[in-house]
Amino acid sequence: MAAVSAAKAPQGEFANVTALVVEDNDFVRDLVANQLKQIGFGNVATAPDGEAALKIVDEAAPGLMICDINMEPMGGFELITRLRDRGKTGGEKIPTIMLSSHAQPEFIDRARQLEVDAFLVKPVKKDALAERIRTVLQRKPS
Repeated sequence: MAAVSAAKAPQGEFANVTALVVEDNDFVRDLVANQLKQIGFGNVATAPDGEAALKIVDEAAPGLMICDINMEPMGGFELITRLRDRGKTGGEKIPTIMLSSHAQPEFIDRARQLEVDAFLVKPVKKDALAERIRTVLQRKPS
């Protein structure tokens, strides 16, 4: 009889946090999702754009959202605005990290206006991502 091995359940500080990665580039989306799994996230959902992300959030709000800015048909800023209007981001809501390959001050300022918790410039390194996530989640009230 063959032995059946169970998949090892994630352990650690992020094991019980569901993350949502919203990114239109398949490679970057998969890369960030895999990095999240490597740093211990137990559940990682992905969406290719803001519209798909809205559907996921409506079903079950994640404990963290990592979102690209430039996507079609709905970009990151529009997604954040819609979620904020629904009371799901900003303040004590879904902690959000914006991703962009552009670090222009106007993007950073717009993210701040929308109460985004952090901003990372692509390409994202796993250690920098983990540290930013720790900082963002530690700020969230229990």
